[in-house]
Amino acid sequence: MEHQEQTLFPEPQVPRRRTQNRVRRLSLFLLSLIVMTAGMWNASAATKTDPDKSVRIANYFLLSGTTLETESALAILPKFDLLILPVEAQAYNRAFFEHARRVNPDIIILAYVVSTSWNNLYWNDPIHTQMLRGIQNDWWLTDGFGNRTSNWPGLTLLNLNSPWTDYLAQFVADNILANGLWDGIMYDDVGEGISYIGNVDVDRNGSPDSASSADALWRTGYVNLVSKTRARAGSNPIIITNGSSRSELKPYVNGRMFEAFPTPWEGNWTTVTGRYLNDEKTVGNPSIQVINGGTDNTGAQNNYAKMRFGLTSTLLGGGYFGFDYGTTRHNDLWYYDEYDAQIGTPVGSPVNVLNPANKTLAPSVWQRDFSGGKVIVNATSEPQRIQLGGEYEHLRGSQDAAVNSGRIVSSVRMNPQDGVMLLRRTERIHDAAFVNGAFVRIFDEEGAVKRTGFFSFEALAQGGQNVMLYDIDLDGRREWIVAGDSRVDLYDDDGRLSKSFYPYTESYSLGVNIAVGDLENDGSVEIVTGTENGGGPQLRIFNKDGNLIHPGFFAYDTKFRGGVNVAIGDLNGDNVNEIIAGAGVGGGPHVRVFNKDGRVINPGFFAYDPAFRSGVNVAVGDVDGDGIDDIITGPGRGGIPEMKIFDRNGNRKASWIAFDRSDRNGVEVLATDFDLDGKAEPIGMSLQPFGL
Repeated sequence: MEHQEQTLFPEPQVPRRRTQNRVRRLSLFLLSLIVMTAGMWNASAATKTDPDKSVRIANYFLLSGTTLETESALAILPKFDLLILPVEAQAYNRAFFEHARRVNPDIIILAYVVSTSWNNLYWNDPIHTQMLRGIQNDWWLTDGFGNRTSNWPGLTLLNLNSPWTDYLAQFVADNILANGLWDGIMYDDVGEGISYIGNVDVDRNGSPDSASSADALWRTGYVNLVSKTRARAGSNPIIITNGSSRSELKPYVNGRMFEAFPTPWEGNWTTVTGRYLNDEKTVGNPSIQVINGGTDNTGAQNNYAKMRFGLTSTLLGGGYFGFDYGTTRHNDLWYYDEYDAQIGTPVGSPVNVLNPANKTLAPSVWQRDFSGGKVIVNATSEPQRIQLGGEYEHLRGSQDAAVNSGRIVSSVRMNPQDGVMLLRRTERIHDAAFVNGAFVRIFDEEGAVKRTGFFSFEALAQGGQNVMLYDIDLDGRREWIVAGDSRVDLYDDDGRLSKSFYPYTESYSLGVNIAVGDLENDGSVEIVTGTENGGGPQLRIFNKDGNLIHPGFFAYDTKFRGGVNVAIGDLNGDNVNEIIAGAGVGGGPHVRVFNKDGRVINPGFFAYDPAFRSGVNVAVGDVDGDGIDDIITGPGRGGIPEMKIFDRNGNRKASWIAFDRSDRNGVEVLATDFDLDGKAEPIGMSLQPFGL
């Protein structure tokens, strides 16, 4: 086929394609351009996927019954943003829907419904049995001799130029979409014609039709089906097809699937990607485009380059991506490092790296910037070296270590038909107190290193001071809180010193710990201070301006002189923050919990061996995304750098060694949502590099 260049948002070319029950790949050709219809359905429903979530993942999973009840299916499938499940799951697996929505309230679940054929081999479930009862004999597609037709072994075709379209549309509305389990449907087997199977009598006059007549009636039948489904189901349910980009369907649908991307029966990468990007702009709202990549039925799950090529191509737009076996099997639970990447929101449109002035989609290297990173697609047939214009960070993962290595790079070498996701470098910690100049290492909730470490340093503070960037006045901009030996300084967001206060009088000079949060549950924030080694374990509470609002209390014995570490968080999910204290140097590794008035509400627990006498560092954050904060601990100087995570009752949830086990400087800890994925990352700080 002669190559034709397309703009990024071209008028769609009309493909010829047939798929049925995930096993179809037939002759390829493109028809002429079709003028887009002027009217556009505007749905009242909006996709539940977070609009700030750019990496959107889908799973085309066509098994139900016990397969959906396995431990692995229950654990993995709810992690996807969009699922396409067989319609019979509503009969066999109602509990799965409840489970999936409990785990992932934003999940979109679509029912898989075939538009044109009947599976005589496998459809003996209650839903299809009920559907079959209503099908009339004269709705089956016959040839010119009255024989029923098939386009695949075991399948019998129904005639789209018959009352079948009315019946199916009504059945979908009444028996599938009305039960409240589904967010919508995907009509499979939506193509460009039927003449490819040979002799057919679509017009039902007892004689064979010409190819052009049969195909025209067939295409009209698709329009009748989706328009009637929309009319009966209303504007809220999602309707997508697999798969046609024909303009006459678009007033009634939310999008389509591109199966086995780049969907070779529709053309090459340029053709199909161009159609995908165009379809996003020319269908109902919300736009739901599903890019289904696969291994071409080889089962090469570790073909990471092919997976990346599909995912990064998808990220040139706003679609949902999944990767599985191929057209002959859609029931895989494959999950990739890239699926959890947090790259932020798009910043501009895709750019042709090799020819930036040319916005026409062509086989080139395409790049799209995001607030937290960038994606690059090498759609050429040659390796390419791409200069990044700055330092970026590779993802860090367990798959394809040569790519997902966490390395810091200023350029990347890419093989043809490959893609890469990169993270913007950041060396600033928000919303958690850290030691200025410390080396920080970022982990996930199980202790795996999540991002490449860096030295945390703010120029307006001295090395070794406790620093926090936090929006204390709730104006949408973060201010600096800097705690020195005696004084706490508050800096405006422009770096100007606004206020200073002495938590323990001007004569005190042993160091101050800080934590910030809303203790009064009144929408304003408070600053809680603790002493460092040599001070009594007194916690004091100030307002955002440094004015004392609570005289304070002693977290441990008043005679103790090792200081007290402090954190603030909601440990029981009641939307009221507690104060968490850890004994300082010389004390046992004891953690205690207080309310805002200093009353003990949890007598506490020992995070490490009670005989250990260098205290315990504490931080608080929701590391597993369950809406309840966890307690993160690290031993003081003299202990190995072992970080631990506990629930509010002192039950250990995880532990790991943050730095070299031979290091006996302990580990300072903090927790904050570093990559904005809705979960706090536990972070360890090493003070050794600066001798702090």
